[in-house]
Amino acid sequence: MEFKLATQLKNAHPTVIREIYTYAGEHPGFMDLSIGEPSADTFPLKEIAKASAEMYEHDGKKALAYGPYPGMPEVIEEIKKWLLHRGFDLTDQDIEILPGSGHGMDNMANTFCDEGDVILCEMFAYPGIQNAARMVGAKLIGVSMDDDGINIEALEKAAQENDRVKFLYLCPSFNNPTGITIPEWKREKIYEIAQKYDFMIYEDDPYSQLAFNHHPLKEIKKYDTEGRVVYAASLSKIVSAGMRIGFFLCHKDLRKQLEMSQGNAGVQSVPVMLTVANYMKENDIQKHCYDVADFYKDRADWMMHCVNKYLPHYVRPNVPEGGLFLWLNVPEVLDLNAIWHELMEKNVGVVPSFGFSADPENCPGSAFRMCYSTPPREVIEEACKVIGAVLREHLPE
Repeated sequence: MEFKLATQLKNAHPTVIREIYTYAGEHPGFMDLSIGEPSADTFPLKEIAKASAEMYEHDGKKALAYGPYPGMPEVIEEIKKWLLHRGFDLTDQDIEILPGSGHGMDNMANTFCDEGDVILCEMFAYPGIQNAARMVGAKLIGVSMDDDGINIEALEKAAQENDRVKFLYLCPSFNNPTGITIPEWKREKIYEIAQKYDFMIYEDDPYSQLAFNHHPLKEIKKYDTEGRVVYAASLSKIVSAGMRIGFFLCHKDLRKQLEMSQGNAGVQSVPVMLTVANYMKENDIQKHCYDVADFYKDRADWMMHCVNKYLPHYVRPNVPEGGLFLWLNVPEVLDLNAIWHELMEKNVGVVPSFGFSADPENCPGSAFRMCYSTPPREVIEEACKVIGAVLREHLPE
């Protein structure tokens, strides 16, 4: 039969990442540098197992019952302690537990956007914001970027030219996909522009605690004096991807509206929340963040070594300083579409920049995202050899 799909789904299309993932599943030995997931080797398995066992022993009946909005108070309390330790002012702020920070994008769009409203983002951004905009009929406008993130003049121009801007989506630290970290002076200026043109900011922050130098920059939320910033973070990259737990921090008068925008999605799993609460109570999560950052620094350094050794001199990588991603800039004369398909046929997965572009037709970019988080050293090295050979076939040095 012909299904009468909603307009927003008719306009949807599979992502580049999904295409690579499907191909990889059908081809053993695929060297996948495309999937931006954390390494299971970094997860505190023994500590989580202990926290879970204690949770069922002492709170088993509570764990198997329905939980409250905005989440179990035990885990909210532990997250508050962590945020206070990191210098957040929690005056007039509330926390909502989410199944990962990405879920909050949908909450934000559902709460603030009517059809035809505008969401701003950096030109190359996590594709989840594209989906969130599409599902509410909002227009996503990409703002041009500098080497240190969103261009301030272009951001103000976009705000001036669009009177229906509802919020700006940003991943300011070790951005997915570019790995860029926006400097503090620019973060403060971004907040001032949001004040001037009266729009919200959704600060997506899954990666800041994975700074290789253990000194993350000041979050935009810490400049917030009005409740204009909704700060979203995740434990998925730190404690467990599979448990799917994140949270947002927002003004207390906004939390209920964001909560209601979830519809039937409901609150996060009670056993997950109580397990994480036990883990955070009994362990130093900040030290664990440092250990995870050290793990990824070793992987990132190795990938940079392989890039420098095997790839043509004309490539220009964004040298990772944290997070999971290396953004490899290549000359504009190269055909990204042809190259990434050829690499996939040679069992190497990388994601072309147009897969992240807010305007892929007019601004496809000229780069590839490469992830160093999960592949072992030998896979990274062999993949870089193949990438180097393919690039030289298309454009000799």
